[in-house]
Amino acid sequence: MRFFFLFGLVAVGCAPLYIPTTRNVPLFRERGEFQASVIVSNGVEAQTAVSLTDNIALMANTSILRQKISEPESYTRVNSFSEAGLGYYKVNRRSRLEIFAGYGFGSGTSFAQYYFFANSFGGQQDLVATGKCRRFFIQPSYGQNNRRFNLAFTPRFSVVNFYEFSSNDNTPTNPTVTVMPDEKPRLFLEPALTGKFPLAGNLQGMFQLGLNVRLSGDGFFDYVPLQVALGIQFNSGSLRTRVY
Repeated sequence: MRFFFLFGLVAVGCAPLYIPTTRNVPLFRERGEFQASVIVSNGVEAQTAVSLTDNIALMANTSILRQKISEPESYTRVNSFSEAGLGYYKVNRRSRLEIFAGYGFGSGTSFAQYYFFANSFGGQQDLVATGKCRRFFIQPSYGQNNRRFNLAFTPRFSVVNFYEFSSNDNTPTNPTVTVMPDEKPRLFLEPALTGKFPLAGNLQGMFQLGLNVRLSGDGFFDYVPLQVALGIQFNSGSLRTRVY
């Protein structure tokens, strides 16, 4: 646990531009279930999900990170992201299978070198910039169907497009320069292992360990390579197995 905490501090300290959301893994049993979660990871996240039928579900997630950075340059780092998805799920006596597809958008601020600002700020240099992004994702999950503890594996695929950047070189007297770089979207593999366990009543705890791997293109923006998340979830269906 100490290792995870220290790694999280290092990851936040590096101030990467792209911070994927924690994977929302509902593991529904049947129609009419609702889940709402508060999660601490690289920032704070809120997640919701609802099962509309015995096979169809919806999810919506949002995350925010606001952090004062003092070195190597002083600025306020703000990363935010919101997304929604439509999914299909299926349950049997021992396992649960689900797959969601969705879309999200957000922005992030980082201190790094961006080649497309070279002509605006006197050559290639590190500077504070904010990038806007869109993301499409496909998220399959395979999990257990137990009463006391459920573990699920989620190999999420995300297409991430940072389409606009703005900067004034962190100098208020400079005009803000906005650039739309000629870059294609990047494909990421974002696998995660999620565990859920009962706390009290309809409350349950959750933890997640996730990796983020870029599969296409070069790295013109930084991203978080490893994520650790802890959260509390209200689950109207709790962890009970479905009666067949």
